[in-house]
Amino acid sequence: MTLCMGDGSTLMVTEDGDMSVFGVNSYGHLGLGHEDKVIHPTLLAKDKFAGVDVVMASAGCHHSACVTSTGTLWMWGACGMGFDVYVPMPVFRQLKVLMVACGGHFTMILTRGKRVWTCGDGQYGQLGHNNTQSSTQFAQIDPELFGTGASVTTIAAGYGNGMALTATTAGDTLWTWGRGEYGILGHGYNTENRLVPVAIPATTFGGVSVISMDGGTQHMLVVTSDGSLWGCGSDYCGALGLHEHGIQGDPSVYTLQKVVGPEFADGSGVLMAACGLSHSVVLAKNHTVWVCGGNSQYLSGVYSGSYYGFYETDDPFNLRSLTSINPKLFGGKKVLVVAGGNDECGAVTEDGDVRVWGFREMSRPHLHARIGRWHTLPQDHALAFGMMFQERLGADASPLKGLPADVLQSMFGNMHLQPHADTPNALHNMLGRRPPMRR
Repeated sequence: MTLCMGDGSTLMVTEDGDMSVFGVNSYGHLGLGHEDKVIHPTLLAKDKFAGVDVVMASAGCHHSACVTSTGTLWMWGACGMGFDVYVPMPVFRQLKVLMVACGGHFTMILTRGKRVWTCGDGQYGQLGHNNTQSSTQFAQIDPELFGTGASVTTIAAGYGNGMALTATTAGDTLWTWGRGEYGILGHGYNTENRLVPVAIPATTFGGVSVISMDGGTQHMLVVTSDGSLWGCGSDYCGALGLHEHGIQGDPSVYTLQKVVGPEFADGSGVLMAACGLSHSVVLAKNHTVWVCGGNSQYLSGVYSGSYYGFYETDDPFNLRSLTSINPKLFGGKKVLVVAGGNDECGAVTEDGDVRVWGFREMSRPHLHARIGRWHTLPQDHALAFGMMFQERLGADASPLKGLPADVLQSMFGNMHLQPHADTPNALHNMLGRRPPMRR
């Protein structure tokens, strides 16, 4: 992700391959060498990462991580290594890393060989090693657990659960494991913790492929290629948007249910979704932004003020269905990326600008550089695709396979990429419609 939010911290990857950070820093998880709160975005330049471009970042509760263009993983904060790290530290040097996902107190990585490794807190089985032990060292999840011949294409992490998407000749499969409370794993009324990856039945999405997923503390969201949004877990505060008229009985949703379909947002459908603590933020393909869940009337940009009853189910500030944010609040610019944090939301606009909002009015942090928008894509395939055709992102990554054309066009249609001269004609035409952004 180019924009990610943890427990009060915000990380941004710039167009130049640096990082800009601000927010809560009590464990040194901003990587600035101290524990002081940082109000204004502060540059964490690439010289902190051996002079190599950062291509994606992820934030947990008290730790942060990023991947550079050479496939090196860097971590800092309370990163599960047995001690706190106040400046970025390179770890896991044995293999090239494609992407990283920080959970609450654990970390998942996907290598360029399409293998999943985990470390950190394992109390819910979120490390996927068939036990509840924690580990200060990365260990690989047995590839056979994802099925014979399967290739892991993307990963995601919730507070205490892991998610992975695999591809085979028979189709894509979503796998979940770890904390099962509230039905967050989507495996039905058996809410026991799952110590190894378990597949979501292929029939769940009616034959439509999954393109991205995200997890919060008590809920999970999934986006499919037809623009539908699915959710499971706790809807106590309205984070799933499935109890518009209030809760009657059990607020938990134990299997993935469709929240909205392709008809959403004037027929554009959903492009991506992000989970906050007990709220959700959704980006439609028409670039409109929507929120629901705990205190999301504040998160909708309508209200600002004090913190009120975040977990009260009858709180009038909990929006129980997806509610649109006024596009004027984004300065008339298209929104390309959204993120959810503890009690806030964030968005990146088409000009590489950032808006952050929550219990205060929407703000526009002063940045040193634009946010590098092509680093933030809904799934691993798209990240690999960008890496393959952007020389500065490393040409040895995997190519894109099997992503629907309409999803590709939605992702890249507004991006100012300069394709390589030897890019295939069809892709060259799609990527080369606009000139590169001028500085």
